[in-house]
Amino acid sequence: MPEPNKPFSVSELTKTIKSILSENSSLKNIWVRGEISSLSTNSSGHIYFGLKDAGSKIQCAYFYFQNRNYTGKKLTDGMEVQIQGSINVYEPGGYYNFVVSKVEELGRGDIFYQIEELKKKLDKLGIFDESNKKPIPKFIKTLGIATSSTGAAVEDIIRIAKERYPNLNILISPCQVQGELAPNSIVRAIEELNNPIWEVDVIIAGRGGGSYEDLMAFNDEKVVMAFYNSMLPIISAVGHQVDNLITDLAADLRAPTPTAAAEIAVPELSEASEYLDDLEYRLDLALKNLKDKSKEKLKSILNKRIFNEPILILADRSMRVDETLNKIFLLGKNNFSSKKNLLTKYEVMNLYIKALIEKKRKKFELGNERVLNFSPLETLKRGYSVLRNKNKEVITSLEQVKKGEKLEIILKDEKKLNVIVGE
Repeated sequence: MPEPNKPFSVSELTKTIKSILSENSSLKNIWVRGEISSLSTNSSGHIYFGLKDAGSKIQCAYFYFQNRNYTGKKLTDGMEVQIQGSINVYEPGGYYNFVVSKVEELGRGDIFYQIEELKKKLDKLGIFDESNKKPIPKFIKTLGIATSSTGAAVEDIIRIAKERYPNLNILISPCQVQGELAPNSIVRAIEELNNPIWEVDVIIAGRGGGSYEDLMAFNDEKVVMAFYNSMLPIISAVGHQVDNLITDLAADLRAPTPTAAAEIAVPELSEASEYLDDLEYRLDLALKNLKDKSKEKLKSILNKRIFNEPILILADRSMRVDETLNKIFLLGKNNFSSKKNLLTKYEVMNLYIKALIEKKRKKFELGNERVLNFSPLETLKRGYSVLRNKNKEVITSLEQVKKGEKLEIILKDEKKLNVIVGE
């Protein structure tokens, strides 16, 4: 042990804790009951697993020299067992564990496993999603109860509800809450309370405490789906200290006991009275504010020009009509001027085209006259003629002429004479 007021080292503190636990005879060769989880076996044959219940979990070591004598069902996750052994502190890790010397199966592990599998299945379907939870109404007129009509749970709910709100309507839909017939009975009770004719505002469904076997009906899939499918908000109220029942997860709200459920669902009369007083105050205030706003709005309307000088409204309209007519007149005038200018452009263009055509005509006549001046026909008109042989070749020299050859003479009127050349 360290000196007074001197801090422990981590190792010293761990050794001290180990010494205290190891020397405590009440922690040696004890039996512990729980459910196996996170089981693993290493190559040396040692088995390590966690043993848990609803509130805690302890790490366990089942060494080979002990577990080789085990002859029961193979250990698996979800199996419920009771184990014998002693508390030990593992110094390097700084945590305590349970060294197992003996294991006895309790035969309910498969049920735990099936429940866990059902939880996983329903969770994947979104049955437990918070987004599906319906809010519990703050003030109700009718409370529905689905539970045994003879148990203490219904008496506790009625007593608390009447103490808190004496004028409350309470509707009981009795059902069996344990045994083989319980699941279908609970489902029918919840469905009956959902009937609109009863005008139920919220449902409390559950029972008082009991053993794990007694509560199994609230882990049945049919019952869980009845909780989920309820059109009315439903509070799960099963008194128990084990892991959450599946109906706790599917309900809109979970209460630890039926009594607590009644306290949640039913407001106290004083609370309701305070709420009504507050509601009345807020209603009066809202009406006053509405009245003041309406007065201001009416005053604002009456101050508008339409009420004080209505003739000005007509004056404005008249001026707008005049402005519109002026715009229409100017628009037509401008359009007319535009079209007139365009027509003037076309007339100028027409004169230009005529002048151009006249210029081209004169040029053509001049060219034609020049062509005619050089035309052979014009030469013939001046007294000349053209002499051609039979090949239509023009004779320009005597050397081209042969005796007895037939020649052609073309005169000015394009008449042709044929002559034969003599000696």
